[in-house]
Amino acid sequence: MQPIGYPDFQRRLREELEAQLASPLAKPARTAKPRNPLRPAIDPFVEAAVGNLQATFRNLPEQDFLAIVELLCDRRRGIYLLGGRFTDALARYFAAHLGLVRPGVRHVPSGIGVWRDRLLDISRRDVLIVFDIRRYQDDVITFARSATSRGAAIVLVTDQWLSPLSRQAAHVLPCRVAAPSRWDSSVALLAIVEALTAAATERLGEFARKRIEELERLR
Repeated sequence: MQPIGYPDFQRRLREELEAQLASPLAKPARTAKPRNPLRPAIDPFVEAAVGNLQATFRNLPEQDFLAIVELLCDRRRGIYLLGGRFTDALARYFAAHLGLVRPGVRHVPSGIGVWRDRLLDISRRDVLIVFDIRRYQDDVITFARSATSRGAAIVLVTDQWLSPLSRQAAHVLPCRVAAPSRWDSSVALLAIVEALTAAATERLGEFARKRIEELERLR
């Protein structure tokens, strides 16, 4: 492989930074031509979603995935989940499922005042799962870094360009988010959440089964 010259290195770095910080207005509304002219509004999204899923799981670090499952299944640890403006829904979705199969799961809702209250409870045995994709959210990153200063382990679910929080995270799961739209896609992030949920449920085994049975009785 031919070495990259400094001007090319600068150009690539600039392109990466521009991609990380790109606003919806800076992205093209369409980046792919439909293979089927009868489905121009659907097929580009289908192809992008499938491509994102394949690329995400093909490059998913197996050891990180398994280590995260172990953290989720350690019932001595509290699990906190935090997202940004568009990824908070993923944090809530994950918390709702994890809370069914193990205790000590808390979604961190939006609001600086509430965040301070949650930080008060976070300790060195806890895990904070953070969803942060471009344009990376400063208050989410600040909260997560404060949690690390209190000893919590950070699990970061991010995009292919990597949130600045990746430098503090114990485990990073990068997902493909690009789509033929002015908006990024969360399909791969949701799939990661469901894969972790499924693996943790299996790992917890009988404990999870009895907990779900008890919940069904309460209902």
